[in-house]
Amino acid sequence: MSKPFLIVTFLLLAVSRLFCVASIAQENAATSDEGQSKKAANEPVYPLALCLDGDSIYVVDLDLPGVWKAGAERQLFIRGSKYLRKPLNRPRCVIMHPAGGILVADSATRDIYHIAESSDEPIANDTVGLTEGHIGIPMAMAISADKKTLYVGDAEKRATFKLPIDGGSPELVARVNARGFAWADDNTLLAVTPDANAVVKINVETGEATPLITERPYQYPNGIVWSGDEGYVTDGYGKAIWKFSLDGKTEKWHEGEPLVGPVGIAISDDSLFVADPKQKQIYQFDRKSKEAKERF
Repeated sequence: MSKPFLIVTFLLLAVSRLFCVASIAQENAATSDEGQSKKAANEPVYPLALCLDGDSIYVVDLDLPGVWKAGAERQLFIRGSKYLRKPLNRPRCVIMHPAGGILVADSATRDIYHIAESSDEPIANDTVGLTEGHIGIPMAMAISADKKTLYVGDAEKRATFKLPIDGGSPELVARVNARGFAWADDNTLLAVTPDANAVVKINVETGEATPLITERPYQYPNGIVWSGDEGYVTDGYGKAIWKFSLDGKTEKWHEGEPLVGPVGIAISDDSLFVADPKQKQIYQFDRKSKEAKERF
């Protein structure tokens, strides 16, 4: 047997062995990921955004990834994929769907998903979103008063879009780089942005955008809510919650402990609920006393 033949045979065996080892390693990694995912499902990792449904709180966990449901007890509502560019690998925000379940925006797949009910299994990797990937990086959502239209803040395109609640192609509404939405009335959508105009009023019928809070009073605004005649904005870098009104006035409502990096915010008649991923916690603030308690 010639020497060149032996060398080629040896190299082929070595390559075959490498492929075999790589295959086993990949299977082990998948098993490990599944085990880690189930282990992580017991504890929050990075609770980023939230919405309310009666006494229940739905919480987006960016790094779990997935969505929690917290009421009398905390449980995992849906687990996102651990694989890159798969559904809910990087969930960003959540709102209630008028037909039941939740809507979750995902920057990994550049889409929005309707999760109708809770599941113990990870979301399927072939799940189709409402826009079929025709959005950029969805960071904020809001639903119209008639429950027929979904508004989306796209950080990549630095604009606000709309689409039918059941899905479809996004249509431009206004060039507003929204990171959070709140309704002031049926036609006026308030958007918080990281730009020079911190809060902008959008007339959803005409698309007209009017600056409301200017000159960047907030260090890094993240979430926004509105109730009655007042609104609130979370300031991640400022470790604060700000209060504002429709005449353009704003003032610091709360600063410091227990907040370290507040992001998402929701409001009820008597409370503010704030997601602080650095604290791995949701805090409920009494709107009168400003006292806070842990809810997550």
